[in-house]
Amino acid sequence: MYKYGVFQGGGVKGIALVGALQVAESRGVSFEGVGGTSAGAIVAALYAAGYTSAEMRLILEGVQFDSLLDRASLVRLALAKRLGLYRGKLFQDWIHKHLAKKGVHLLKDCPKHLRIVATNLTERTIVVLDAESYPNLEVAEAVRMSMSIPFVFEPVQSGRNLMVDGGVLSNFPLSLFDGNETLGFRLHSRSASLPFAPEGYREYLLAIMGAMLDGRDNYDVQTKKLAGLIEIDPGRFSSTQFKLNDSEKADLYERGVSAASRFFIDPVNTDRSQQLTVHGAGSAIGLKTPAEIDDETEIRFSISSLVRIEVDGQFLLTEGNRIDQFQPVGGVLKAFSTAHAKLGNLGVKADSKIPIDQDSRDDLRVFVPRRSIEAFVQWYLEGRGRETSPWREFNEELIETGVLSSDNFRSPAFDYIGRRVEGIRWTNYFQCFEVLIAEVFTLVPTLKQIEELKALRDRNDRPGFMWASPALIRALGYDAATQRQLTRISDHSPWILDAGIG
Repeated sequence: MYKYGVFQGGGVKGIALVGALQVAESRGVSFEGVGGTSAGAIVAALYAAGYTSAEMRLILEGVQFDSLLDRASLVRLALAKRLGLYRGKLFQDWIHKHLAKKGVHLLKDCPKHLRIVATNLTERTIVVLDAESYPNLEVAEAVRMSMSIPFVFEPVQSGRNLMVDGGVLSNFPLSLFDGNETLGFRLHSRSASLPFAPEGYREYLLAIMGAMLDGRDNYDVQTKKLAGLIEIDPGRFSSTQFKLNDSEKADLYERGVSAASRFFIDPVNTDRSQQLTVHGAGSAIGLKTPAEIDDETEIRFSISSLVRIEVDGQFLLTEGNRIDQFQPVGGVLKAFSTAHAKLGNLGVKADSKIPIDQDSRDDLRVFVPRRSIEAFVQWYLEGRGRETSPWREFNEELIETGVLSSDNFRSPAFDYIGRRVEGIRWTNYFQCFEVLIAEVFTLVPTLKQIEELKALRDRNDRPGFMWASPALIRALGYDAATQRQLTRISDHSPWILDAGIG
């Protein structure tokens, strides 16, 4: 269905494109041709050279972008003459080094069709750089042309022409390929703002050019028909925010993963509502409200994330803090402070049946009046004002505790695989009507991460953790062969096995 991929420009925000590409690859997408502008050109070039998204991720994790800013002496080369703060040669050398590892030097060397967009500043035209028109052009030089943000990087001299960032004229070049077979990867900030206060001329110039490029993200996508469009909200990052720490890189990457995961569940609406059947008030998640429930009856919602971590057919389970049983990594999702007013207006209240402490504050373990169920569910499905990733729980349970190393797992990739809904039903335990919702993810490990997980499994020396077979999980810890209860496994643990089936 998706023969071509087109990646939008966005400076350092391009890290999110790799996260989205990882999900596309996990769904079996393989492009014959790719193209892009600026950061999108970097991703497209690496893909066309034969890199997988997992390999790209390792490349991006290992580079500090500000170290690639080759600032020359302003005494020797005044900005007025250079037309840019930085030469861009270090960027070109960096991408050239990685392309060379795949045996790619010239555009004609690429095993997949590559089209890179740059702006001819002299002619004021868009230029498409590909093997048909420029077979002997170095791919690294083409990428440098496409990412040369005006006044930030020097233009690239090509004959009598000056070449700069393709985003000046076409930041999202959807017309590179047949739209009916093209999957677009778009960076579209809903809350764009400068993430840093410019302190000097250099910072001011970076901020201005970043804001100009980011502003282009708010234009409507061209009306050209696409086979699919993944819209990624990179948040408040600026295109020219070259200083990123590891957690910021992980945040951008995860934003791409989340956006693409939502897309592949519902490629038309790009949200998860397609998984849920709307049949009237309160049933947007397939809920059939019992007749005896009136509008003011409060229904308990418990909404969590579960992470499937698998090594050679064995699944990692952790021992619960409150209940003495093993369960998948994960926990209750949280609402953000930006959603407090919205939820308060709906009459949503924190679950007082479980003591609220610092750890459980803002948990989506709440009571919702029957009259507000439809609005609450709609808010939840939009995915704004709440967590959409299992990263926090994964980090708290496995990294902060030292079970897994922060070096290898500082930016894990998760693939969203499905939603499990249980309810509305009466629970004797809490003496109320209840709805259980679980968003199920699977860890997509790198080779180094797989090695560490295997070492953890083989040692089997960590209390509070166990590896279980699918049969043992489905039997909730009961071994039919020995007719013994080997351990206690939670009722919801089989959900990690069933998610995505059917």
